[in-house]
Amino acid sequence: MKKYFKNLLEISLSLFLVVLLGNFVIKPVFSAQFSRTIVRFDRMKINTNSTMFVSIVPAGTGTEAKIKIVFGAGVTVPGTPTITVTGLPSGTTELPGTLTAVGSGSSIVISGVNDLSIGTTYGFNISNGVTTPSSAGSILNTVSTLNSGDVVIDSAQVSSRFITDDQIVITANVPPTFTFALSGNTDAFVSDLIGTTVVSTQGRTVSVTTNAAKGWIGWVKSANQALSSVTSLENIGTSGTVDGSPSTCVNGIDCYLLDADLTTSGVGSGSLSISGEYNGLTTASGGTLSNQFQPFATRTGKTDGDVITLIARASIVATKAAAADYTDTLTVIGAGVF
Repeated sequence: MKKYFKNLLEISLSLFLVVLLGNFVIKPVFSAQFSRTIVRFDRMKINTNSTMFVSIVPAGTGTEAKIKIVFGAGVTVPGTPTITVTGLPSGTTELPGTLTAVGSGSSIVISGVNDLSIGTTYGFNISNGVTTPSSAGSILNTVSTLNSGDVVIDSAQVSSRFITDDQIVITANVPPTFTFALSGNTDAFVSDLIGTTVVSTQGRTVSVTTNAAKGWIGWVKSANQALSSVTSLENIGTSGTVDGSPSTCVNGIDCYLLDADLTTSGVGSGSLSISGEYNGLTTASGGTLSNQFQPFATRTGKTDGDVITLIARASIVATKAAAADYTDTLTVIGAGVF
């Protein structure tokens, strides 16, 4: 009987100790999974030096002190990685702390991290020396936050892909352009020609746009070098000579000239100028007409919207034969200087 009670006592004592000690058993610590994790290599091309962006959203409780990144096979890291927190995407908080990093093989440990808040998106850059694998394919990287005792608080695996080339070269061609337009193909004197005044035509414009780096040149030539009438068989001849300077019509003397006025200097480069021959300084002056092309304007660079106005001027002797068919034809051309 004593033996029975002894055994019963031992069993009861054992059960008591099991229950008692059960309250003091050290329970295992399980790490949490980040709510969100990004590991972005800024180059996916194989065997290429790359900077990186890493983003995490903590989910586990604990006081963070470090971040450890273990890259997949083939990635190599510098011994002293540079960690920066500038230029982060919108909505990303700079990883706080006095950050220093040590690299070894294919892993980086960042120390000096301050305690992180659950649910906040943190980010940082590795701005030097990570080298991508030498062959195309996918790898698994592990990102973890650690406390000061190197116990994992949050952890996640992310996949990265590497390809033979990650760039698209865009090419384009801008062709040479030159536009040249006249505002009209006929022009009449504003009043009848008489021996007591110099009369001008209404004028016609030349508009030019070109991407020619060295600009453009405009030329003019006269079919008759005179205003000629088939009816009267008389001419109003051009005055002066082509010598780089304008001439002036005088009342009562036959005179026929062409004036070029700079109306608009378009947006562009270089300068727009009127050739000396046709740069009339008064409403009675202009250049001598030639049956050979003579330059009337020059631009030395690209332009959008040059406008030159061409105006004919004439005077006559009082005895000039009457006729309504005095005429001349001016050929006006231009070319870009590429």
